[in-house]
Amino acid sequence: MKYSELVIGQTASQTVRITPELIAAFADVTGDHNPLHTDPAYAEPRFGGIIAHGVLLVGFFSALLATKLPGQGSVARSLNVRFKAAARPGDDVLLEVKIVELVPRMNKVVIEGRAFVEDRVILLITSEVLLEE
Repeated sequence: MKYSELVIGQTASQTVRITPELIAAFADVTGDHNPLHTDPAYAEPRFGGIIAHGVLLVGFFSALLATKLPGQGSVARSLNVRFKAAARPGDDVLLEVKIVELVPRMNKVVIEGRAFVEDRVILLITSEVLLEE
């Protein structure tokens, strides 16, 4: 999408199903084998079972920015993330992003996003993204 086609208030979303296989694959790719993500017995007392890596969810936001809004060719300049709750295997995570500011002299887009499991917000994110044009 071209910078000139963007408007404040524009939105995009996608839903991702969290699976044990997805969590295990992310652990293998990143080397993050924290037992909260890999060992159900260890994670049970604290979280009721294994949880997804928070950065896995951030990766889904990155994909949403790169593919839908603002789209291909966009470069994330910053990401500010606040984790509010965990995502577990079987959860359908709804990711939503919205343009809240446009800075024409830099082709900068400021985007706010949220991730939900049902009606519960589990993550808040703000990103500055740059476009060529």
